[in-house]
Amino acid sequence: MLNYSRVKQEAERIKRDFPIVDYFQSLVSSGFLKYEGIQGKEYFFGFLTQRTGSIAVDANANVWYDHSEGRGGDIIEAVQVFEDKSFTESVQRLSDSPPEKIIIPKKKPVSASKIVVENVKEISHIALVNYIRERGLEPDEISQFAKEVHWRNKGKRYFAIGFPNESGGWVLRSSIFKGNILGGGISIEILGNPVSTKIFEGWFDFLSYLKLSAEWDFKAIILNSTANLTFRLMLDMLKERELIDLYLDNDVTGEKCTSNFIRVTQLYQYCRENGLETNWDLKALRGSRDKVGKLLFNLKVRPSEVNEIWRIQSGVTDQRSNYVGFVDVNAFLKSRVLEKKILD
Repeated sequence: MLNYSRVKQEAERIKRDFPIVDYFQSLVSSGFLKYEGIQGKEYFFGFLTQRTGSIAVDANANVWYDHSEGRGGDIIEAVQVFEDKSFTESVQRLSDSPPEKIIIPKKKPVSASKIVVENVKEISHIALVNYIRERGLEPDEISQFAKEVHWRNKGKRYFAIGFPNESGGWVLRSSIFKGNILGGGISIEILGNPVSTKIFEGWFDFLSYLKLSAEWDFKAIILNSTANLTFRLMLDMLKERELIDLYLDNDVTGEKCTSNFIRVTQLYQYCRENGLETNWDLKALRGSRDKVGKLLFNLKVRPSEVNEIWRIQSGVTDQRSNYVGFVDVNAFLKSRVLEKKILD
């Protein structure tokens, strides 16, 4: 058992180093909570009995807040609330096991109603057509990739534009709804004879790029959430040794993800050129907010070589300068469409 002084030190380390989103995802994996998606820059989770998730998680600030209960805090307070533990017990639990390894009792107060997809068809509803046009696109420009999806949940019916993802679920978008059903994760589209891989945060960024560039020979990875840009995904792409272009948002999260991917690529290339391990032990990185720093330590890279690594020319490029002044590719497209309407 940790003494009081050690508990306080360990608590500060945990609050600083352990990603709170990982903890809440572990609650989802155990069946205790459900994941609702992202609104703005916050991840939303909810109890299985809730129609709409009320728990907002801010990955940047590493805090959570339950709007229905009016309470929140850091990762330690989350363990206190969701596992009914004292402060000291929570610190001990997190100290012994990183968030991704925490096992939460699978108690489900009430079984969640099953989501049923009732109809998948070509987009025709006027509300969805108008929404597509608000995004600077036309229905026929996205018909190859999108459908109008109608589903039922807890006796109520809904509809939205649906894009498929790799888990067999749907990424759903409308003017009033943003989320996933039947599974989340990335989406992949292979166009023509790919000569590169391009990564987009969302479907409308990908579709906007197609309209702006008219390019059709690449593999597109649509993240649907920057949380899906995991080390595993990055490594899988780097093993293919393809050119990779990043079209992420011009914001703090986009900058962080872009910089992180480029550094991972530089380190991967350094390891390959110097005979070091490239099949990295990703489990050893759990619980660390600076995964690149921990990789450098685990690989025993000398401090004098680190700056040299960051000067390596990698095959991953940051394309955000192509839409500087706009938050994303879609915002850039909308401005171009508006300009054309004014000129016409």
